[in-house]
Amino acid sequence: MFEYAYCDDRLVFGIGAALYLLSAVIGLYALLRSKAYPRVGLLPFIGIAFLVQTIGLNLRGTEVGGCPLGNSFEVAQFICWSAVLLYFIIGPVSRLRLLGLFTASFAGILSAIALLIPAWDAPYLPGRFGGDPWIELHAAMAIFSYGVFTILTLVSGMFLLQQHGLKQKQHRGIYAVLPSVQQLDIMAKRLLLTGVFCLSAALIFGALFWIENPERVPIFKLSVTGFVWVGYFTVAMLRLQNRLVTRRQAYAVILLFLLALLSLWPVQTAREPAQVPHVEEPTIAS
Repeated sequence: MFEYAYCDDRLVFGIGAALYLLSAVIGLYALLRSKAYPRVGLLPFIGIAFLVQTIGLNLRGTEVGGCPLGNSFEVAQFICWSAVLLYFIIGPVSRLRLLGLFTASFAGILSAIALLIPAWDAPYLPGRFGGDPWIELHAAMAIFSYGVFTILTLVSGMFLLQQHGLKQKQHRGIYAVLPSVQQLDIMAKRLLLTGVFCLSAALIFGALFWIENPERVPIFKLSVTGFVWVGYFTVAMLRLQNRLVTRRQAYAVILLFLLALLSLWPVQTAREPAQVPHVEEPTIAS
């Protein structure tokens, strides 16, 4: 059985998680103390954490000989990495205040949880995807879509928080620096459609692999992935028809994301187990 060195890349991932959490604490402290959100000042801290996590993924990828998506631990780290990458892409453009704080908090918490559950980091044979470009593209696109859904969930949470503040006529503290509900609603719609597109593309690439290798795709994994896609696709269609908007959409995407995260470990364990050739032990002639 191929086993990677836990002391190297896991230490790097741990440092990355600590830096994400430190970034979140610094942002929250500055927000509570000065009543202003240091978005520009927080970027370097999140950037350093992102760089450290990138190094960890590169180390793990070198060890496993491919894209590090072979177990739940690696998938969780990749989702965090994708979410932070998306934040750097859409954050400056959208100017969504507090998105960096929410993203750093999520990345730090999920990364730390993955480190604290040893069962998620189960060893596996190298080349788990068999070098098939379709299945590797499927895995990368699927995880990227989860990164989009992560940002969508955070934006939806910010929307609900701001809406609660407006109903309670709260205009101080965190409510004063949250984006408007209109801005958050528009961004949520765009993220929802982008995530559905990416996940749909991932399923198409996966289908090309499944057609040629139906025995290598567990029914449970196929069912769960299909359920997640149907859920998000349904929400997107209802949103386009204006039948599911604002608060209801926010609750729907948050619930779907929680279900998707909870399914990560059973989906990974349901994969085809890596088979190790049996080697007969030599016998000593009497």
